[in-house]
Amino acid sequence: MIRRANLLEDRIGILLARLSFPAISGMVLYSFLGLLDTFFVSQLGPAAMAALTICLPVFSLVVSLASATGVGLTALIAQALGKGDRKTADNIAWHGLFISIIYSFIFTWLGLKNLDTLLLLFGCTPDIFALSREYLVINLWACCFTFPPMLITNIIQGEGNTIIPVAASLLAMTLNVTLDPLFIFGIGGMPGMGLKGAALAGVTAQVILTLVLLLIISKRRVFLTWSLRNFRPNFKVISSIYAIAIPSTVMEIIGVVVMVALNRVVAGFGYVPLAVLGIFLRVRSFFYMPVFGLSQGALPLIGFCYGARKQERIREAVIKAMAASFIFMTIGWLIMQSCPAWIMHIFSSDPRTVEEGITCMRLSTMVLPVMGPTILFYSILQALGKGFTAMWLSLLRQAVLFLPLLLILPQYIGLKGAWLAFSLSELLSILVTLIFFVHLWRQLQTGRQVTMVMLLNPAFIRKRIGAWLKW
Repeated sequence: MIRRANLLEDRIGILLARLSFPAISGMVLYSFLGLLDTFFVSQLGPAAMAALTICLPVFSLVVSLASATGVGLTALIAQALGKGDRKTADNIAWHGLFISIIYSFIFTWLGLKNLDTLLLLFGCTPDIFALSREYLVINLWACCFTFPPMLITNIIQGEGNTIIPVAASLLAMTLNVTLDPLFIFGIGGMPGMGLKGAALAGVTAQVILTLVLLLIISKRRVFLTWSLRNFRPNFKVISSIYAIAIPSTVMEIIGVVVMVALNRVVAGFGYVPLAVLGIFLRVRSFFYMPVFGLSQGALPLIGFCYGARKQERIREAVIKAMAASFIFMTIGWLIMQSCPAWIMHIFSSDPRTVEEGITCMRLSTMVLPVMGPTILFYSILQALGKGFTAMWLSLLRQAVLFLPLLLILPQYIGLKGAWLAFSLSELLSILVTLIFFVHLWRQLQTGRQVTMVMLLNPAFIRKRIGAWLKW
């Protein structure tokens, strides 16, 4: 634990590095394992990769609902334990566990009942329909091993333990990647099962993870006792969970809607562009991970300084965190702009997939470096108690800017319009975010105001930049 004095007195750069490094390491490793999973599936050809991409909205919806509900669980359990009320914390945890079971049954029932309709809604084409259906059926039957582990990790986070959730995520992905080649391609006398094997590898990993987490909460009694006597079904507890979860739920569902629209538009040009989209989204996610990890380190630091009314330290933390995020994203941008063919050849030997992948990466990542500071700004707003402003900015980027561009541009310039929609929407969102940033910066201004004369003084500029960027 970093003591209060450290947060108020230590150098900001050192604190950011110390708070962010564990999260960055865990997220990058998790994303890398996700790339390995994508690599194994991509070896089956563009049709299998396209089928996997078509199914992504279902997985995103599962993760979205579980994550949003988990936010409410984590907050309420932490508040109850902070008051020393273990019985209430136990009751909230039991509610979370039963909610995960209810989610599982509802998703499995609705998903299987409307499977073909869902695939058509997602833009599934006839040439990949059978593959997509087979993959999705297995995962829908396994929902009872998808929701519970996700909400259990949120419950553990509510106890103040962030190590077990990260370790659990890495365990599941490691098991998945280890089983992928065995189930997909077959080893020894075991026959390969193709995309069906990829689904079974993921389900097996989730079953093992669920059993491990159930064992942990049954044996590890630090704060929560998990006594069934403390469980009292209460609608007030449920409403409290969702009252906290509503902003996150809205943002996540909008993201799923945008993903469905993206799949439908791209699928209209064939399954090869759909395979390219799946690869691109995983690669882009990998380069975003350091920024997400950095935001996890910056959020508590900025929030603590805000509570202590240390405005100058907040400004310094904002500048340094944004500078670091810009560097992270610039590295990703340079790789995707200069080596798109090399990246695509890792995942596919199909000439059409490689050619379209090169176009996709170059057009979709034109303004990627400045997206690092933009995403970090959302976390800064949350740390300063402006969560709803962050939510509206995020919705603006996805629903108001990206979605219309995605629907309009391909009608005039074809598939390139879908790729350009990424860059154009990001550029416009950056301009809007800049307005909010300037407003926030003025709010954080303390002491004498900076005048134009001071800004034109090279010595003043060097002094300020030197102070902000001295790590």
